[in-house]
Amino acid sequence: MSDDKLKLPTSLTKTGAPVTKSPVSDGVRTEMLKTQRAGIDASAKVEVARLQVAKEAIAATKAFFDVLKSHNELQATRAEWEGRVTEAETAVKKAQVDLETAQESNKPKMEELEQSREAQTRLLSLFDEVMKQVTDADLSDEVRKEARQYLLQLSDRIVQLKK
Repeated sequence: MSDDKLKLPTSLTKTGAPVTKSPVSDGVRTEMLKTQRAGIDASAKVEVARLQVAKEAIAATKAFFDVLKSHNELQATRAEWEGRVTEAETAVKKAQVDLETAQESNKPKMEELEQSREAQTRLLSLFDEVMKQVTDADLSDEVRKEARQYLLQLSDRIVQLKK
């Protein structure tokens, strides 16, 4: 029986045994749970803030890449328009050279045409003067008629020359 005295009762040796709670330990446990809960809430708030910062960083990065994309598109458009302007300037220079060449080649023809116009203008002035004198002169009707016929034929020839 000496062994029985050293043995603890089975209610104390079992791990699942109910432990009697004291009023002090319940208060401490409640405070520990409140502290643990406050720590969890604080950690959750920190994680939410970190998540918000990460979202803002992603949004800022996306905006940065959008700006880069827009910049690249602008540079491409600028290069395209510079090419178009250069091409247009080249076309204008070529057209100017072609115009000068055409003017040089047409210069003798233009001078000849100017001389023809000058001669026609003189002939028409002369014709008008003769017609005026024939109309104003004291001539017989038959001579007047012949002069007008001749002048009309002459005016037709002048008009044909003008064409």
